[in-house]
Amino acid sequence: MGSLSVLQHYLSIITSLKLKEIYLVGGSVRDILLKIALRDIDIAVSSGYLKIAKEFADRIGGSFFVMSKEEGVARVIKKEGRKTLQFDFAMFKGKDILEDLSNRDFTINAMAIEISKFRISNFEFQISNFKIIDPYNGRRDLKDKIIRLIKPNAFSDDPLRMLRAIRFASDLDFKIEDKAIEYIKNLSSSLMTVSSERVRDELFKIFKNERASYYISMLEEHRLLNVIIPEIKDMKGLKQGCYHVYELWMHSLKTVEYIEQVIKDIKLYFPEYSNRIKRHLRLEIEQGIDRLSLLKFAALLHDTGKPSTIKTDEDKISFYQHWIVGAEINKDICRRLKMSAKSEEIVRRITENHMRPLYLTQLYYENKAGLTRRAMYRFFRDSGDSGIEVLLLSIADAMATQPHAPATTAVSYKTVAEVIKRILDYYYNEYKQQRKRPIISGSYLIKKFNVEPGHVIGRILKDIEEHRGAGLLKNKNDAINYIKENLHKWLE
Repeated sequence: MGSLSVLQHYLSIITSLKLKEIYLVGGSVRDILLKIALRDIDIAVSSGYLKIAKEFADRIGGSFFVMSKEEGVARVIKKEGRKTLQFDFAMFKGKDILEDLSNRDFTINAMAIEISKFRISNFEFQISNFKIIDPYNGRRDLKDKIIRLIKPNAFSDDPLRMLRAIRFASDLDFKIEDKAIEYIKNLSSSLMTVSSERVRDELFKIFKNERASYYISMLEEHRLLNVIIPEIKDMKGLKQGCYHVYELWMHSLKTVEYIEQVIKDIKLYFPEYSNRIKRHLRLEIEQGIDRLSLLKFAALLHDTGKPSTIKTDEDKISFYQHWIVGAEINKDICRRLKMSAKSEEIVRRITENHMRPLYLTQLYYENKAGLTRRAMYRFFRDSGDSGIEVLLLSIADAMATQPHAPATTAVSYKTVAEVIKRILDYYYNEYKQQRKRPIISGSYLIKKFNVEPGHVIGRILKDIEEHRGAGLLKNKNDAINYIKENLHKWLE
């Protein structure tokens, strides 16, 4: 069922409730006019929002929630195949629909269609048949691809709208009017008054864009990113030494840009693994945040530890263990944005391990035998299921360090990609298979070797898995013989 036919079906059910003063509003009208698939459907009513939402939920077999009694908003969720539709029923923000529209943010979001005038008998869903209430010329701005404020105090009424302006620009590929940009720059500090959860949700909608790097640069240019992530202030203008083409902040922005390029060209880099990598990156970690958007977020912040670890010795600049310091900084940023523990852990692991593929590349470049199974096993043991993100980041990091380095050098992203291909071969063909089928279990150790349950069992299993990952143990018999030879060491 197409987007408009789905909407027709559900609006016909709302119409059958025989209500007065009920309108399809805001983003729903905008997306219909732009012929964008609808998932969030916004409905404004003059009264009885709870009763209407409950009755509608009962009719369609959906789930009902009260979102805000203070603002008068209820939500109905309905599964439609693999998709989830969301219907928000809200009281007018004002005495009537016109006052409601006047309290919205942008002209393209300040349009309405009166549902109560529809007739089911001749209900044909053609947008040209509807009278659109459009007091601020939203249709004209849609045509001109402009994000325009309804009134000068729209941002001061709700500072999150500054972030939403850039998010809408990223979603729709629209331009923000110059006057709005000027307001954003002047009022950017007021974003601090907005809850972390609301800021996080808008920020990660931007990270989901295929050109997030461009819009993240826009956030920084318009003084919003400094408010959201003040840690970036110390990164700006920091020189990194002769190996780096860019200063630290530009390097970080370029890393996000290049990670998007790597993902776009993933089939060229790793044709046999591209589909599996894409599936991995599509996994949703928490509502509205998937692995790919977390990878971009971590790419932007992967070097936050450098400003506090910089050491200069004559002409040499170093950042000893900046990856460990950065991991702690980024944990704090995640917590400030009220991200889930799982998201925080992914960002931490990416940051803490982002140098390791580059070190493995150096080992391989100096001596191809240096890229051992043990080294690859330990990398995935420590990076966990975020190892894929770390590997992809390392290619983008190399690009953003020396984008034009000769292909035959260790610092070339092409050399890094060659090594990453070998590590992925190990991961998909050996490591993942081994993780699915442990060579020996803790209960077997207790029974076979009469070892007491406790930390000794954990040490033995960890050692067994590492030797197996290094290719030194092939089967259960190898493991048993290895345990027999070394049990006394673990028991000491």
